[in-house]
Amino acid sequence: MLWDDSFESWNAFNVTGQPAAILFAADGRALQGWSGPFPEAEVLALAAAS
Repeated sequence: MLWDDSFESWNAFNVTGQPAAILFAADGRALQGWSGPFPEAEVLALAAAS
């Protein structure tokens, strides 16, 4: 979780509202993003595959 008073990170990742989530690989690549609730099973599958 990241709180950014300046909203620079929101702008950089095209986040327009909350809740929002982005799953990153260990090397910093964004694997997937979600607006609103995100599917736990999909998150776990992506994390296991990366």
